[in-house]
Amino acid sequence: MNLHRFYCEVINQPVMELAGVEARHLARVLRLAVGERVELFDGKGTVAIAVIKNVSSKKVTLQFEDVKVFPKPDEKIILAVSVAKGERFDWLIEKCTELGVDRIVPVLFGRTVKQPKNPKIIERWSNIAISAAKQSRRAFLPQIDKLFVLAEAIEILKKDCPQAQLIYGGLSENSKPILQCGFAGRDVAVFVGPEGGLTAEEDNLLRENDAKEVRLTNTVLRVETAAIAFASVLMAQRGACPL
Repeated sequence: MNLHRFYCEVINQPVMELAGVEARHLARVLRLAVGERVELFDGKGTVAIAVIKNVSSKKVTLQFEDVKVFPKPDEKIILAVSVAKGERFDWLIEKCTELGVDRIVPVLFGRTVKQPKNPKIIERWSNIAISAAKQSRRAFLPQIDKLFVLAEAIEILKKDCPQAQLIYGGLSENSKPILQCGFAGRDVAVFVGPEGGLTAEEDNLLRENDAKEVRLTNTVLRVETAAIAFASVLMAQRGACPL
């Protein structure tokens, strides 16, 4: 049986304390006791098995028994996605984290329906990613960026990942079925526009930056459906990678 899993931002000592939300979940919700074993991860590749040594109302003391450090995948899979309304983007974050996406960049396209107003939205999305990584037993958390307009997203991704192949979803006669495209062995940044489609200016901007138009299906997909479909195909092409 899998051990209960908790997020610990830093794992660098043989004995450490777990505090905050994770400690409260361990002690008050799961009611784990001294002597029981748990698994912790730091979202940066370190996963550890630890024994509970002390439980109080505000913190839990843990002693590590086994620590493993996983290497990062050689290639990055990045989604630059139009923000969707309501809880749809939350669901996108959750599922793309489970699938193993390395970075999620929220993008404000010309036809994006709604811009998030919550000043703590990145914190909310990060917490959703942590929960999804706990459930899926990933060693790495995805990087979640602040909201960019398309030109900014292209600029920062080309700076951070200069060797990445840029692609975007489309249904024009120039689009190539994604299964006919081989992206294994290199970074890939996928731009997923809103259901209303890209503006002519946005389409031109992507083409000017050597982005390739690819097709998932012959139907118009919702933002979260397209993002998850792209993530699934690209993760399958990347093959086995650390959880």
